[in-house]
Amino acid sequence: MISLQDSTMDAKPFLIKTARSLGLTACGTCSAIFPQELSQRLSNAGAVPFAPADRNERLSPQRVLSGARSFFVILFPYKIEKQEKGNIALYARPEDYHRINHRYMDRIINVTKKSFPEEKFTALTDTSPMVDRWLAYAAGLGFFGRNHCLIHPVYGSYFTIGAILTTLFLPPDTPLSLSCGSCRLCERACPGKIIGKEPFNPWHCKSYLTQKKEDLSPEESAIIKKTPLIFGCDACQNCCPFNQKAPVSPLPEIKENRISNLTQEMLESLSNRAFDKTYRNYAFAWRGKKVLLRNWKIVHDK
Repeated sequence: MISLQDSTMDAKPFLIKTARSLGLTACGTCSAIFPQELSQRLSNAGAVPFAPADRNERLSPQRVLSGARSFFVILFPYKIEKQEKGNIALYARPEDYHRINHRYMDRIINVTKKSFPEEKFTALTDTSPMVDRWLAYAAGLGFFGRNHCLIHPVYGSYFTIGAILTTLFLPPDTPLSLSCGSCRLCERACPGKIIGKEPFNPWHCKSYLTQKKEDLSPEESAIIKKTPLIFGCDACQNCCPFNQKAPVSPLPEIKENRISNLTQEMLESLSNRAFDKTYRNYAFAWRGKKVLLRNWKIVHDK
């Protein structure tokens, strides 16, 4: 008798082939049953910015999709050939990655549904409660760097993460055993000086602080002022040796309609409604004009 697991064994190569036909070569699979190790990691880390405070919510894929058994995890590279100077983090310069990632994942799901019509699928990005970096790690797509970014051997950390949660059984991949070794370049580059220290303090990460809506302390403002970016922070990524040798993204959307720089004049000339209408398709817009303008003034304060 053929088991359900045996009958879906060919689903994994089918998904990989479909993703690769779209230029997405970094993909892998992991179980929707999370190990105790992840629960312990989340407990040790405590609260982190922009993640649900309820740890159980982050550990329950079945709440997202009933009967879920596996994740198909995909990396979406965003490095381009010649980087423009600017004050927006590199990942946020093209169209919002949530939109790009979901378009690709929807295409993969639509193709896969034709071959597996009885199965269920749902596409996820970092707006879901799932721990996206852990999913990519468990799917063999990278190791946790000293800067807490996930680092892929080919694409470095210049990528965003998408995952397709499914009722299909997909044989899980094996996590990588690589590490940063003795490299500490990111420690010296970090504006908040949080890398290499325990416990890790994500609340002093510049990327978080540029998105914080609440009033900033003098110490927090000083961290933002250390580098020119008014949204995000690429300091630890720009010096990473893995990123220096990473290839450019195969996705055409990454090169199109990019916005690399925002000025005080640009921001002040727009009402809140006009700002939203102009920039709603970009990830940097989610915190609104007021926060970006605050950051611009901090960076340029003499």
